[in-house]
Amino acid sequence: MRIVTSHRNTDFDALASIVAATVIYTDSVPVIPRQVNPNVKPFLSIHKDLFNFKTPEEIDLEGVTGLVVVDINKWERLGRLRELRGKKDLEIFLWDHHEGPGNIDSTWSCQETTGANITLMIRRLKAEKKVIHPIQSTLFLAGLYEDTGNLTFPSTTAEDALAAAY
Repeated sequence: MRIVTSHRNTDFDALASIVAATVIYTDSVPVIPRQVNPNVKPFLSIHKDLFNFKTPEEIDLEGVTGLVVVDINKWERLGRLRELRGKKDLEIFLWDHHEGPGNIDSTWSCQETTGANITLMIRRLKAEKKVIHPIQSTLFLAGLYEDTGNLTFPSTTAEDALAAAY
């Protein structure tokens, strides 16, 4: 089983990136920590029936063969799922927009500095001509706007604006 996850205190960018990863990796299971950002709780409460999110406690770690990590590059922030560290034959894909080195040794990575992680994911979705449903699009834009301050933060890039336009 391949799972997709992000950091504890999951914000909209992380949640959007988890959902985007399930569109890219269609065989993956989205796993979100029990602890999410207070801004995210109402969204999940209203839309929980539209997504098939699991918690880390619902995952049999022995059965995990693939791990997609989004919006983070450090094992310490993965909560219970950090127990996968060092697991033999674990294929790890990493998507992260933060500067600086991490300690997740991935099989493949897309690590570039952008204002929001979902920007990197949108690039791939667009290139692969993936179908994005309206609720996914709404979530992606919420993640992008939250991490870029509605495209006003100094860390915002031109690619963030192009992703919002898409």
